[in-house]
Parts: sequence; structure tokens; C-alpha cells
Amino acid sequence: MGYRFITGIALLLALACPPLLAQTAPDVESQRRLAEQKLKLVDMLVNSPKARAATEGGDAETAALIGRGKQLLQQARDALSAQRYADASQALDAALQNVSKANNRNAGELSESVQKQRLQEMSEQVASYRVALLELSKAKGAPTSAQATLRQVDALAEEARKAAAAGLLGDANKMMAQACKLEVEEVSRLRAGQEVLMSLKFDTPADEYVYEQKRYESNQILVGMMIGEGRADGEKRRMIDGFLKEAVKLKDDAAGLAQANHHSEAVAAMEKAGLQINRALQAMGVAVF
Repeated sequence: MGYRFITGIALLLALACPPLLAQTAPDVESQRRLAEQKLKLVDMLVNSPKARAATEGGDAETAALIGRGKQLLQQARDALSAQRYADASQALDAALQNVSKANNRNAGELSESVQKQRLQEMSEQVASYRVALLELSKAKGAPTSAQATLRQVDALAEEARKAAAAGLLGDANKMMAQACKLEVEEVSRLRAGQEVLMSLKFDTPADEYVYEQKRYESNQILVGMMIGEGRADGEKRRMIDGFLKEAVKLKDDAAGLAQANHHSEAVAAMEKAGLQINRALQAMGVAVF
């Protein structure tokens, strides 16, 4: 039986890149490569079957968001051709934001099985954070906000269960994600500048790998929520995109290792992937476990 200790990361109040104006010799080649990578990603997203279905689904606002994304993609192509790499990157950031908003509006149209799985994973994450928040709320001198947050979380979780029972899985997922967000932000306030230590045990490395996958996916949902709230605007988005790109690469590496039954190595890779997701969240002002 394996044991784990997870160290919580305190809220980072000043995580930012040096402003571009301070760079006296910008790396043009690096800007070009970054813009080309973003273009491939946005091109894939706006022309995906999901985007086409959203455009034809009858929701005018969703279709408009996808359409605007395509316009911005063309602007980025033109800017790249003219070697205006910064302009291309800016247009692609805006395009990605439009596609993300369209995906958020269309989230309720995911298959029932996917929505059920997402709800189960988010429910488990909410339950895990609730344990930590409950312990913190019992500490001497703990602010009343902790108990208030617990009540909000419990109410949201109950409403999510009712919505799921009524077949409203999209609404249930949104409520559960909101509950998780409240927990994370409250723990962040309570533990700012401190360290949170949670002890977990797993029967096998394969079980631990499954846990890391669920933790990654739950935090990935939080990333989408934070981006949707506009917390990744401007130059900060470039930094966050870098974290997310590295996270996906490491997650894919972990999947390959798990498929080869190297679960201990897969866990290590997933932990690294999770760290990248955590950095993205921290850059948007959210502290995570």
C-alpha cells in the first residue's frame, strides 16, 4: 500500500512576466514560432467537428463566437505573412477566447456519458476539498467566512444533485464546478503564505495514477472557468498558454507510460502535468492543492 503527501502551494501575489517594453532585443524568431504554434491550435479548434456542429446548432451567439474566431484566424494569417508576429499572436489570443466562450456555451451538448463522468469526477474533487476546508474552519481563530463557504458549497452540491436527477447534467456540472471554485478560493484565503499537507494512501500505483488524472481534469475545468471570467487577458495569456501546452505534453507522456504498465512513472509524469496546470491557475490568482 502506497502513501502520498501532497504539499499545498500558497497563493502567489506577484506572478508575472517582465513587461514587453522592458525587452530591448525581442526574439523575433521566438515570436514567429509561438504565433505559428498558436495558429495551428486555433485552426484545429475553429474547424473541428464540434465547432461546425455549434455553428449549425441554432444558437446565434455561439455561431457568432465561432465566426468571429475564424475572422481573427484569418487576420492572424495575414499578419504572419507580413511578419507582424506580435499582431498575429494577439489576434490568435482573441480567437482562442471566442472559441473558449463558444465551447462554454455549448458545454451542455456534450454526450450524456461524458457529462456524467465529468460530474462524478468534480463531485469527488468537491468532497476532497470540503474535508480540508472543514478542518480549517474548525481551527482556532478561523474566520466566519469558512463556515459560510461550507454552507454555500453544500447548497450548490445539493442543487447539482437535484439537477442531475432531473437530467440537467450541464447545469449540474456548472453548479459543482462553482462549488469547487468557492472551496479553492476560500482555502487560498485561509492558507495564504502557509502550507497545506494532506495524507493520502493508495493500494497500487495504478490507483494513484487514476487519482492524479482526476485531479488534473478537475483543475483543468477550473482553468476554463477562470479564462472565461477574463482572468487571462493580455500578455498573461501567453504565459498561461505555455503552461497548458506543457501540461498536455506531460499528460500524454503519462498516458503512454500507463498503457505500458509503468504506473509509477506515469504518476510522476502526471504530477508534473498537474504542476503546470497549477501554475496556470496561480497566474490567474487561484491557489490549488
